[in-house]
Amino acid sequence: MITLVTGSNGQLGKTIQSIVKNKSEFIFTDINSLDITKKEKIESVITSHDINCIVNCAAYTDVDGAEIEKEKADELNDNAIKNLVEISETYKLRLIHISTDYVYNGINKSAISEYEYVNPQNYYGVSKLNGEKHIENSISESIVIRTSWLYSSFGKNFVKTIIENSKDKDLLKIVGDQYGCPTNAYDLANAIIQIIKSKDRFDKESKIYNFSNLGYTSWFEFAKFIIKEINIKCRIEEIKTNEISQLSKRPKFAITNKTKIISAFNLKIPDWKESLMKFLKKI
Repeated sequence: MITLVTGSNGQLGKTIQSIVKNKSEFIFTDINSLDITKKEKIESVITSHDINCIVNCAAYTDVDGAEIEKEKADELNDNAIKNLVEISETYKLRLIHISTDYVYNGINKSAISEYEYVNPQNYYGVSKLNGEKHIENSISESIVIRTSWLYSSFGKNFVKTIIENSKDKDLLKIVGDQYGCPTNAYDLANAIIQIIKSKDRFDKESKIYNFSNLGYTSWFEFAKFIIKEINIKCRIEEIKTNEISQLSKRPKFAITNKTKIISAFNLKIPDWKESLMKFLKKI
């Protein structure tokens, strides 16, 4: 049986590719090899291979861009998910869809469970939430994994940006009043593989799960920890959100509770500092 991974050119997709031991059990596609906004394209891949699971890593992820390109965000974050759900129902496939903490309201200062009220503060979050609804209403064996502050050795992300900028600049100004949970793509990829291998059926009444590394931090403290660990002499100044220009609103507090996914799939999730230290030692 084969798992189809869409969006494999992104951080998570590339990380999954880098750690799977038996490549013959996976098919990795990107926008060029599989456009998931075209249902017939998905169906063609499914019927050509012995696929039993889809992991959807494809998404429109430009948070500010979504405010301008709403149709593009809807096409990939909403309509494409409808296609995947319909295909998974028709062919009785498992579906694991990656979503975001941006669906939450960003107000709660305590850890947010999957049962909390959702109220996205920007259009990116709206489009991702609309995509989730197709899975929530589906009869297929499908789940949503909401993740946050993803980083890896691939593509662009906060950790790589801080490392690169700290080498070229004497001072970095970083927002200190936004709090969230960093996620090492390696840990999420391993969790997904463990979920794929699970022989227990997905609970059709419990489709939403939070995943990130344990603990939380602010962007400022996150950057401060990175600079300290890589031992680069660069000053960091803490600033407020209202001091920077961003087209879309970001959640102030997106601290998620991971108890549900740990219990459901028997996962072991490392603390964000522990995981980040291991990551920094390898790059």
